[in-house]
Amino acid sequence: MRLPFDGEWLVAWGGRTLKENHHAVAPDQRFAYDLVIEKDGKTHAEGNPNENHFCWNQPIYAPAAGKVVFVKDGVEDNAPGKMNPSEAAGNYVVLEIGAEEYALMAHFRNGSVAVKTDDAVKQGELLGRCGNSGNSSEPHLHFHLQTKPKFGEGEGLPAEFVGFLADRKVVARGELRRRQLVRNGE
Repeated sequence: MRLPFDGEWLVAWGGRTLKENHHAVAPDQRFAYDLVIEKDGKTHAEGNPNENHFCWNQPIYAPAAGKVVFVKDGVEDNAPGKMNPSEAAGNYVVLEIGAEEYALMAHFRNGSVAVKTDDAVKQGELLGRCGNSGNSSEPHLHFHLQTKPKFGEGEGLPAEFVGFLADRKVVARGELRRRQLVRNGE
């Protein structure tokens, strides 16, 4: 898989321990990542509306070729600091990328999802734009692999990416870790 974005992003949560990854307690999200863009130690410019967050409206791409098996759009974006636990994933896309392997990307901007169920997508194809929908306190991308197509079901799987930079060092293949700055290889 390729990282599902362009540019340099920060792994806000990610890794195999609870210290690195608050998702580790949820069976389906055991190896999940939350990613943001950070500049000078901040995730947003002066003021705190969604539009001032550096990852707001950034394009999110298919990490691998696959089939879209679920799409949700139409969940309003939250104001930063507010959350919507009744729509935990907010607007999201699930791709079938292998046998019992599903990639879930969540918290898309309302109205930005660019694919529909049953679409075949190529690696790098636009899925939608980063937002702040669902159980999200600020704009970010949530990504995880799981064994079932439905959010909240199945077991989480480790997600390895290929050909990326982590803290400006080339990684041929590997998982992401909390506080790493990551980007696709040039």
